[in-house]
Amino acid sequence: MLRLTLKSQSMGEYGMTRLSALVAQVLHDLDPGGKMYAPTVSYLPGDTESYLDVLIEDDTGMKCGFSVDASCSDHEVLYELADRLPTAFVELYAVGLPLVPGTQRPATPEIIENAVIWKDPAGRVDWTCPVGQYTA
Repeated sequence: MLRLTLKSQSMGEYGMTRLSALVAQVLHDLDPGGKMYAPTVSYLPGDTESYLDVLIEDDTGMKCGFSVDASCSDHEVLYELADRLPTAFVELYAVGLPLVPGTQRPATPEIIENAVIWKDPAGRVDWTCPVGQYTA
């Protein structure tokens, strides 16, 4: 089960809800059904006003994090999360997810119009999936 922790009140209720919902979309795809991993996600003020640090912590206390510009549009923030959260999962759990179906390659995010999708980085598999809708 995903645990979210707010470490800063400066984001406001809407900002926290918005960022948490976008993080949850990506984490859904990294662990469909929430059965294998249970990271805690925390948010801290970043180095500049609009940036927030997103920290992912596993059950052993190991942490991995990155900054995201929370002032960007939802699809830009979702893209950044889809690009960065899989790297955090590799660091914490030694897995590259989500995988392109029928391969062992991790999918990569791409923005197409106003949508963020997963795709095959090698371009060998004609497959895409909206971020937040991946199924294993």
